[in-house]
Amino acid sequence: MLRQCLVPIVATILIGLLVLSAARFLIIFDLVLGNDQGLLIVARMLGAFIPHYLAFMLPLALYIGSYMAARQLTVRSEVNILQAAGSSIGRSFRALIVLGLVFACINVAVVGWLQPLGRYAYRALTYRLENADFFLRVRDSTFMNIGNRTIFVEKVNSDRHSFQKIMIYEPRDNGGEMTILAPRGSISRLGERLSLRLYDGQRLLVENGADPDNVQMMNFGVLDVPVGGVTEPFRPRGDDEQELLLPELLAQSTPLADATVRDVASATHKRLVIALSCLFLPMLAVALGVQSTRRKNIYQAIIALLIIIIYHQLVEFVGDFGKTMAAGPALLLWIVYCAFFVMSVVLFYKTTTGIGTLADRFSTWLDSLLPNFGTIAPPGNRPQTP
Repeated sequence: MLRQCLVPIVATILIGLLVLSAARFLIIFDLVLGNDQGLLIVARMLGAFIPHYLAFMLPLALYIGSYMAARQLTVRSEVNILQAAGSSIGRSFRALIVLGLVFACINVAVVGWLQPLGRYAYRALTYRLENADFFLRVRDSTFMNIGNRTIFVEKVNSDRHSFQKIMIYEPRDNGGEMTILAPRGSISRLGERLSLRLYDGQRLLVENGADPDNVQMMNFGVLDVPVGGVTEPFRPRGDDEQELLLPELLAQSTPLADATVRDVASATHKRLVIALSCLFLPMLAVALGVQSTRRKNIYQAIIALLIIIIYHQLVEFVGDFGKTMAAGPALLLWIVYCAFFVMSVVLFYKTTTGIGTLADRFSTWLDSLLPNFGTIAPPGNRPQTP
């Protein structure tokens, strides 16, 4: 049972991580392009973001794995064989319930500790890259901002320390502005700071925006423009509720810089409700996966997919809607959780006691509404009229 369940679980997690990491990889790659340790930084940043994806991939993978295991056992009539040998359906799928308990513990650790620490590490690395030295961020024919300056470089040479056709624009006080044009330049170090050394260029200066015709023009042979240096350390962890550990979230009773107390409560209980959904998802998957072997149920996969989507959307909606209510988001979130938990237990009990599977009962009801929907034969297999 566990072997049949673990294979789709592992496959779902790996495929999900690869798909979700693809878009994040493009963002990270643009940040680290030109860095001497680019691959190492990419690996660190993707590793820091993996717990964020695992937080919702673990329940989904458990649900899909349990559903596929239950469906395969019933389609192959193995459940009937186990029942004939004296083993009930509930006992056959007891291992999935234990697996759900294990996944719930793992997911609480992921959302409570690994996810906030990973998010903070990702933001710290992003801050370091965004404030990195000029030559690590510059791109061909791209405008970039350094402080209040806008810099444009038409071509970056292969050594990435020298450039061709450079323009620098800097707004000044009183509406004035300064523009520097140079055919070439290179990186030089002045003490602890980096400077862009420009050669054979021209500087245009407007001291006062009220008198734009008063332009001062100066030709220069060499001009140094500061473009980097020692950056301040990244802020301490905890300014955002997404960076707080689970015990810190539960103890947080004051608003944060960008979050109210209700925002913190909503974030806390959303994490717990999603993580602890692993406790009832195997029961729900079994109730949906066990089907009659006498007929092919075309509604089964649709029902299974819709229920997990509805649960996730309800959690998101109730968490946001609860912020505006006097009861708060926590009460509404746990009401939704308890409703799905009780529903899963009832459906699992009815399915495993032989009263009839949920999918078959629902299929019978749909067949009464759409009598010809499940009996449409492919064009090549239609019976011929005598």
